[in-house]
Amino acid sequence: MSQPLPRPTLRGNHRVWQVVEAEGELAALGRLKTGRTRPGVHRFDPRCFANEEDVLIELALLGMRRIAPVYRLVGADDELRVHGYIEGQPLSAIRPPGTALTGSELGQIVDLFGKLATIRPSAFALVHRCPPVLRPRSSRQFLQTLIRFTRRRVYAVHRPLMRDLFTALRIGPTVLSATGPLAREAAKLSDRPFCLLHGDLHRDNLIVAESDGMLWTIDWELALIGDPLYDLATHLHLMRYPPGQEHALLLRWARTMDAALPGSAAGLARDLPRYLAYKRVQSVFTDVIRQAYLVQATPPAQLAEQLPHTVEVVHGVMRKASRMLGLGRVPSPRSIEAAYAAWYVNAPPPPSVATADQATTAATRPGGP
Repeated sequence: MSQPLPRPTLRGNHRVWQVVEAEGELAALGRLKTGRTRPGVHRFDPRCFANEEDVLIELALLGMRRIAPVYRLVGADDELRVHGYIEGQPLSAIRPPGTALTGSELGQIVDLFGKLATIRPSAFALVHRCPPVLRPRSSRQFLQTLIRFTRRRVYAVHRPLMRDLFTALRIGPTVLSATGPLAREAAKLSDRPFCLLHGDLHRDNLIVAESDGMLWTIDWELALIGDPLYDLATHLHLMRYPPGQEHALLLRWARTMDAALPGSAAGLARDLPRYLAYKRVQSVFTDVIRQAYLVQATPPAQLAEQLPHTVEVVHGVMRKASRMLGLGRVPSPRSIEAAYAAWYVNAPPPPSVATADQATTAATRPGGP
């Protein structure tokens, strides 16, 4: 495996990928990509599995189609696991967020949810890394676990560095507390049977294949075992369907899921808003922190160019979550810019180039080779 391509590097949120042309005995495999973990990457979501390759291998054994194959290349000293490269471009390049999908594309996404619903937790018992005693057993516990993760592993971890920024933006842990509004809503959830969840199904992780225009699903890093309604909420939160198409998706999702996993659509109308409220709050903490690291890594000469983008992102997510955050008024774009500018002056400089790299919010892969 050799010959790097003219644009061989794909930078994702969790790994940096090298795309290479297979040669010799491997030539029939076409292009391959091999990933390495980005140093110092911050985790904003819980993980059920040690790595994506374990998930993909198990899915392939279960007959899942249109996912990247994983190959084990055995060398003299060790084993390298590489992915097949899906030739095509992200759905986001063809249908940007806010635009409608075709009927075929919508049907393929609903079918994917249906296939995941048939995969029971026991099918991944060998690669599931969470101790059984700590795994949630109900939908209520599942959402409570997500809230607790965001409170402890996202807010609390970054608070020492970003205390002044959080204060200036008027966001704190109350909304994430064990007795806060999200937890109170979680206690009202209907129970649904668990299955495998993709955890990050959006337009950048759906690849339109060059060969036949069908959708392939990539980036299974955040796969979970849990409530299927969470996967739907994450999908809706990230996809930004037009309202009419979102309603059509919900109807098809409910029919498909009930057939594949009876009871998985129970309480849909009541519980979907509860998961969406969590996703909006989670986005506030995640994007405030990500943008802080991105600003921190910006050279002074480029700060005036970066800050408007940061303001747009942060103001957008805070506006969507304002009710659950208990904000009478969302901080204005001017006050958000002032908060980040002040934090930039007082924050310690990035410790290394790796810190700047980890803040990059590029898509999982660029459009096309």
